[in-house]
Amino acid sequence: MCGRVLVGENKDLVITGRNGAQFKPKANSTGNPGSMLPVVTDAMPDKVQQFRWGLLTPEDDKIHSKHKHARIENLHNTGLWRQLTGKKHCVIRLQAFFEYNKMHEKLYRVERTDGKPMYIAGLWDIWLDIDTNVLLPTCALITMPPNRAIAEIHDRMPTILERGDIKTWLNPNLSGTERTAFLLSRPCGSETLKITVEKDYNSGS
Repeated sequence: MCGRVLVGENKDLVITGRNGAQFKPKANSTGNPGSMLPVVTDAMPDKVQQFRWGLLTPEDDKIHSKHKHARIENLHNTGLWRQLTGKKHCVIRLQAFFEYNKMHEKLYRVERTDGKPMYIAGLWDIWLDIDTNVLLPTCALITMPPNRAIAEIHDRMPTILERGDIKTWLNPNLSGTERTAFLLSRPCGSETLKITVEKDYNSGS
């Protein structure tokens, strides 16, 4: 489910490296689990930051990409997600995401019909690398059952927010239960999405 994304332009984002040098990310770069994605958190809702795609737990002694998706049905009953829901919410900004359908043997690109960025509800945390003592910000995309359009190519989809709904998802005055109920009450409509086939995709690569 959603193992590759198109980040799109990030004109408002400046990345500071470990050596203090600053640079802007490449426009329209693709990302996979483990990549850095543009994120806005409830802790800093007015700033776009770079978070690693794939949450890590305090028990993890090495970096992995196992926890890249959080099923909305499990936010309140799975240990890792339950610890973060209601406390550390974020929005991941993407231009598109890709789904490979084994039955069709095709890779599909999913984006908004209006060409605007997508805003995906997510959870975030900060992981301490015990080998380097470096703090690593991480995030996971929340997924939900597909709408009618996505159901034709996959059995899950990212939880896509309208721009006007971002403040509600990041509102610290709402409980985790209230925010999850909000997501479920406003699913992304099929008419919002444009689905095309990536013609140059080689399934054997």
